[in-house]
Amino acid sequence: MLIRPARPDEAASLAALAVRAKGHWPYPAEFLARFARTLALTPEVVATNDVQVGERAGEVRGFYTLLHRGELVVLDDLWLEPAEIGHGSGRLLFEHAVARATARGGRVLEWEAEPYAMGFYERMGGVTVRWADSPLGRPLPVMRLSLPHPSPSGA
Repeated sequence: MLIRPARPDEAASLAALAVRAKGHWPYPAEFLARFARTLALTPEVVATNDVQVGERAGEVRGFYTLLHRGELVVLDDLWLEPAEIGHGSGRLLFEHAVARATARGGRVLEWEAEPYAMGFYERMGGVTVRWADSPLGRPLPVMRLSLPHPSPSGA
């Protein structure tokens, strides 16, 4: 999988991918429609944030968004085409996100997890640190991963 920066003109197709990914789980149609309305993935968001896409054979298969806030980096999105779920693409994107967050000086990666993906995030080393209210009317686990730090030179 090739991972590259997203382009602002891809915002609508990335938002649609997120809805398809959420639809992989057993959510009712009304819930998915509410989810689609809450997405704020606009061309401006893509242009001003760290949004990376994973593609295979020129087709976008997933993406993630990082919000860099100093030592805290927020994984705001990580979505895959449903056919990619369970085949290692999520691991590749997550590991890429960890490397980017670390390279930018992040010490902690934090995210609100899709409840059905908690097992995946736990396998990636994430731990639940609290719960947050979602605009969709349910609590979401907030997960955290301590990021590796480069050793001081000479150590």
